[in-house]
Amino acid sequence: MQFVVSNRRAGKFRETEKRASRAALNVVDTVMTQTTHMVSDFVPADDLARRTMILEGSQSEMTALDASTDEDVIVEPLILHKHDNALLGAFSAFDVIRTDSSFPSSTANPVSVHVSGRGQPLDHASVYLIVRALNGQNRVFEGVTDAAGEAVFNLSALYQPLFCVVVPYDGFWAMRAMVSTSSTRVVCPPLPSNQRLDWWHRDTGWTSYDERAGEGIRVGVIDTGFGPHGHLSGTDEGAFIGNTYDPGTGADVDNHGTHVCGTIAGRPGEERVHAGVAPGVTLHSVRVFPPDSGASNVDIANAIDFLSRDRQCDLINMSLGAPSPSIVIQDAIQDALERGTLSVCAAANSSGPVEYPAAFPEAVAISAAGKLGEAPNGSVSASKLPNDPDLFGLDRLFFADFSCFGPEIDAIAPGVGIIAAVPERHGRTTPYAALDGTSMACPTACGVLARALADNKTYRAMPRDLHRTAMARAILGSICRPVGLPRINEGAGMPVE
Repeated sequence: MQFVVSNRRAGKFRETEKRASRAALNVVDTVMTQTTHMVSDFVPADDLARRTMILEGSQSEMTALDASTDEDVIVEPLILHKHDNALLGAFSAFDVIRTDSSFPSSTANPVSVHVSGRGQPLDHASVYLIVRALNGQNRVFEGVTDAAGEAVFNLSALYQPLFCVVVPYDGFWAMRAMVSTSSTRVVCPPLPSNQRLDWWHRDTGWTSYDERAGEGIRVGVIDTGFGPHGHLSGTDEGAFIGNTYDPGTGADVDNHGTHVCGTIAGRPGEERVHAGVAPGVTLHSVRVFPPDSGASNVDIANAIDFLSRDRQCDLINMSLGAPSPSIVIQDAIQDALERGTLSVCAAANSSGPVEYPAAFPEAVAISAAGKLGEAPNGSVSASKLPNDPDLFGLDRLFFADFSCFGPEIDAIAPGVGIIAAVPERHGRTTPYAALDGTSMACPTACGVLARALADNKTYRAMPRDLHRTAMARAILGSICRPVGLPRINEGAGMPVE
């Protein structure tokens, strides 16, 4: 197994304390057993900064190392965090099979799904085919449409097709459809166009576009990367991957990070397409996700340190989570608070308790709301309604069925059918897509808070310390308006600025 070793930084206000904490890691080399070996060692040139290691060994060796070091040393397992949007999170309990591992056509029954929009085939649309096996278990086959808008699944007779979910790459709503045993056609409605502001802008208090909204506030994003996209206003700050910093590899390896960045700071200029919630902020994006893998606790902690220390961000958006807490991440969040940076985190999409880091008391936890009538019938976004009537609130708002909840929730924000930028791929220029998740609610809330901070002269004049972050949290509470949901679902309510 791999595990992480780091020195504590939070609560060390004097240089002597910080140096002593860093020096406490020197003992690690002397207490490691012969079968424990170093995978990586990140040693910043600044001797006051956090040093992090990844070691490989057994559970007993990790426990022994933890017992042999003092309280300034953190030893914990390598914990991977996910970034899934609500759609993919719904499939997490299933066995997902890509089409290249399906049954050979000579022994299979082909099932084809044809996807179109505006009368034209949609290529590069993701198609998830849900089937039921003879033993009653459901499985998910994943495919991608070709230039003719077709995805073909070669299924064994052991599987009965149930329905499919079609996710166009850009420009159209994701749809659910029943599937026949041979060929199914799915027509995806186009996303609303010729508008900069949508319901999530209006419901958070923004009625007229201003590209300077949020100006003067620095926002960091820790996610899957940044762009490319012509409407993104911000800085690609590279990546922390495998406990190593690479300043030149911050481009998005998915589409999640670009969507988050666009939700906060999309700046379409003269084009009438969906804007970010706070297009005037200064945005800094750090990638912590490798392709097709989770983000480690050590990389997330290093990214928090970088954005709060080197870039002096006022807010950090983390639309990621894990069921298990990481003390290294908690220490980094607390350390960031002490230097004036507040972390805003997605509650997660498992429909259960708030996950980490949102569940840490030092973080701000954001749940997700949707609004009736804002997505077309049959769309994935329109299917996120709760089963409990008590989870329908005021003004057509509802608590999204995927959203985590609990006493840790600080606020709720729009997170269903949020339209924002996705990377320019497959020949697309400035593409946009609609996604659902607390991953989308989090940057919405972060952007609204950034607007409020930008308008508060007292906050902006304060030194970068705990008092500044305490005021940022207090400002968030002051701008929240209850939306008629239980407190464990909405916290103080929806931020409106």
